[in-house]
Amino acid sequence: MYQGFLNFNKPSGISSNKAIQILKPHLNGSKIGFIGTLDPLASGVLPVCIGFATRISEFVSDELKEYELEGIFGAATDTFDSEGEIVSKSNFDQVRKEDLNSILEELKVNYIQEAPIYSALKVDGKKMYQLARKGIKVNPKKRIVKLHDFEIIDFEKPNFRIKILCSKGFYVRSLVNDLGIKLGTHAYLYSLIRTKSSGFDINSSHGIDEVKYHIKNKSIEKLITPIDELLKNTFAVNLDELKTKKILNGNKLEMLIKEVKNNEKLVIYDNESSLIAIGKYTDGFIVPLKVVPHD
Repeated sequence: MYQGFLNFNKPSGISSNKAIQILKPHLNGSKIGFIGTLDPLASGVLPVCIGFATRISEFVSDELKEYELEGIFGAATDTFDSEGEIVSKSNFDQVRKEDLNSILEELKVNYIQEAPIYSALKVDGKKMYQLARKGIKVNPKKRIVKLHDFEIIDFEKPNFRIKILCSKGFYVRSLVNDLGIKLGTHAYLYSLIRTKSSGFDINSSHGIDEVKYHIKNKSIEKLITPIDELLKNTFAVNLDELKTKKILNGNKLEMLIKEVKNNEKLVIYDNESSLIAIGKYTDGFIVPLKVVPHD
């Protein structure tokens, strides 16, 4: 059974679920999942969780994400991207790079974003895209999101390319649509690459051909990042054999740890530095939250 994370470079044209189904039959029955959905249009970093990693994905930070987007001025689509139907066209002669930059600066300060109706956010228990496809009118959800930083990489109208650093839950499609409106025209997302997510970078990602090569040669483990590598910034404790057994049995363990705040997360190792659990420190006790399966 494999355990860990695979920095998969998802190609465009397939869903995130379809991407992990390529891997699943070749992982010796290990459970598999991913952190942060990528739309079929998008490519780039898709962190894949394997084995025990599927149970601790909540402890892996995916708050910051980096993307490179390409948008096109002059038209709007019903999905806010190139996969949708064009619903409106407009002139974009007045659009200047300086104005685009100014609006992005404003959005860094405050950005209340409206999600696309063709999205997986739920309204009354139903995903919005399911309602939209049935012709049911949907009132899009609005949320406060964070645009941390940006760089205009290219500006050759009608095309423009921007690198952004943003928060979890940020819809890049909505950003491009909003930019068009604020610039007095329309715009839609043409292509999207996620370059960073959950501590992974596209420069160290593994494309589908590389993954298939290692699957064929039964060496997929060479591409898997150990679980504790992504938790290296979490406080770690090493336990002796007796205390290890207590944690493995799911029992809390009384211990004074001055360096740790109350309810802070912990990575727990045995005396041989093997990962045994993820836990938290509460009122003087180490409380195991997720225990690594052991034979």
